[in-house]
Amino acid sequence: MSEPTRYDVIIAGAGPAGSTAGYLLSKAGLKVLIIDKSAFPRKKLCAGLITYKTIKLLERVFGETVASLKEKDLINYESNCYEVYCRDKLITRRNIAIPFRFIDRDKYDHFFLKKAVDAGADLIEGDGVRSLDVLKSMITTKSGRKFSADVIIGADGVNSRIRRSFLVDLFGRDDWSGNLASAHEIFLSRESVKKQINHPMLFFGYTEYGYAWIFPNRERLKVGICALNRKNKRKDTLTAFAHFLSEMGFQYALEEKVNSYALPYGSYLPSPIFRNVMLVGDAAGFADPLFGEGIYYAQRSAELASQAVIEVMNDSNSIEKFHDTLANAYIKLLKEHIFTELEYAGKIRDVVFARLNNFRYLPLKILMGLLGDKPAETVHGTRSYKWMKKRAG
Repeated sequence: MSEPTRYDVIIAGAGPAGSTAGYLLSKAGLKVLIIDKSAFPRKKLCAGLITYKTIKLLERVFGETVASLKEKDLINYESNCYEVYCRDKLITRRNIAIPFRFIDRDKYDHFFLKKAVDAGADLIEGDGVRSLDVLKSMITTKSGRKFSADVIIGADGVNSRIRRSFLVDLFGRDDWSGNLASAHEIFLSRESVKKQINHPMLFFGYTEYGYAWIFPNRERLKVGICALNRKNKRKDTLTAFAHFLSEMGFQYALEEKVNSYALPYGSYLPSPIFRNVMLVGDAAGFADPLFGEGIYYAQRSAELASQAVIEVMNDSNSIEKFHDTLANAYIKLLKEHIFTELEYAGKIRDVVFARLNNFRYLPLKILMGLLGDKPAETVHGTRSYKWMKKRAG
C-alpha cells in the first residue's frame, strides 16, 4: 500500500474560510492542499451581505479594496440606507455613512479560491472528505485518495465532516444543535416586484428568535427568514415565511423554489481545536448570534488559525508540545478577536428576542431612536458588541 501524499496543511472546504487559510499559509511558504466536494464556481446559498469589517479584512489579507472589488464585479450592490420593522410597523429608517454591500457568493467564493491557488495551494475539487484518522493525521477522500499533514483545518461548513469525525465531544459542542437556525430563502427578479426596493430591510415579529429580510441585488431581491430551531419547528418557520411573503405582496413567490439551509446561531465552539485539527468558520459555529453574519467570521477565524499555524510551525519541540502550543496560540487569538464579540452579540439577541418581543418591539423602537447609528456601526465593526464601544482606528 502506497504512503499518503504529505502536506504541511490540509484544508477541508474551499469557501471563504478555506480559501483565506489556503492563501495565507501558501504565501508563508507552506505546502497546502485544499479539498472540496464541489467543483467551483458552485451555487452557495447566502444572503450575501458584507460589512465594513469584512472590507477591511479583504484589504489587509488580499490587498482588495472596494474599488477593486467593484471593478471585478464582486460587489453586486450597495446601500447607505436600511429599515427595521416589527411586521408591518416601521421601527427605524436610517441613512448611514458606511454602506452595506452585497455580493454573489458564487463569484465571491470562486475569486478567493483562485487567489489561494495562485498563491501556491494545491486544489482537489469534486471529491470531498470521507474520513479523518486523527492519530495518523490522515484524510481519505470519497474517491479513496489519502493525504496526511502536520495540521488539518476543517473549513467545511456547518455540517463539517471534520468535526463529525470525532465520536465524542472534543470541542465543547454540547449546545451545538440547540443553537442552530434554519434559514429559508427565495430570489425574486426586480421586474416581478411592483415596489422598488433599493436598501436592506429587516423584519422582526414573524418568528421566535429570528427575523425576515429583503436584501437588494442589482438584478434581483434576496428574500428570506431565519429562526432558532429550538424555539421554532421547521414547519412553523416555513409557515411564517409564507405569511411574510403574503404580507409583503409576494404571494406569487410561494410558487418559487424555497432554498433551505442551516446556519450557526450562537453555537460557536469554545475550544475548536484538538491535537492538530482546527475548525474555522461555520464548522466552528463562528457566526453572529444576532444577525447570523458568517462571511466575516469565516475569513477572520481562518486568518487567526493561519497566524497560529505560522507562529508554531517551525517549533522543533515534540509533537505533543506542538499540539499544545498550536491550541494555546489559536484559542488566545480567538479570545482576543472573536469570542467577546460573539458572547455580547448573544446577550443582545436574548434581550431583543426574549424580552422586547413581549411588548411588540415598542421598547426596540425607542431604543433604536436613542442609539442612532450605533447599532449599524456595531454590525459594521467600527464599534464592539461589548457595550457598543467605539473601536480605535
